[in-house]
Amino acid sequence: MEQKTVKRRFWNEDLGWYDEREIPSGKYKFTEEDKMSVVSEYVTGGRPAQEIAEKYHLSSRQIIFSWMDKYVNEREIVSLPETEEDMAKKTPEERVEELKAENKRLSKALELERLRSEAYSTMIDLAEKTFNIPVRKKSGTKQ
Repeated sequence: MEQKTVKRRFWNEDLGWYDEREIPSGKYKFTEEDKMSVVSEYVTGGRPAQEIAEKYHLSSRQIIFSWMDKYVNEREIVSLPETEEDMAKKTPEERVEELKAENKRLSKALELERLRSEAYSTMIDLAEKTFNIPVRKKSGTKQ
């Protein structure tokens, strides 16, 4: 995490003209590794997103969620298949540990999708109640 700077002009009394200086802007620049570590801290740490956003000077917790969508989906859920040579080099114990880790990762992904599904369902229920319009298709309707 690197703090961004901006150039500002200040009046220099001694010289009698403006002097340009770089000062901290209060904003931070995050590398891909920084973003992944923030997401990892949120997923594994059990701390609220707002608390992590304040710790890293993020403007809102939504930034963490957008990074999470990008990095969790790309790096954790989607994994490349191993080749036959890679599998042959590993001992059975190593393979079992990898499978356990993959099982744990996929369980987290499944739980995330369950929560997302529940959130969508709740959102539709609230929309139907608030606006008094049916959103879900009723089963068995005439076509």
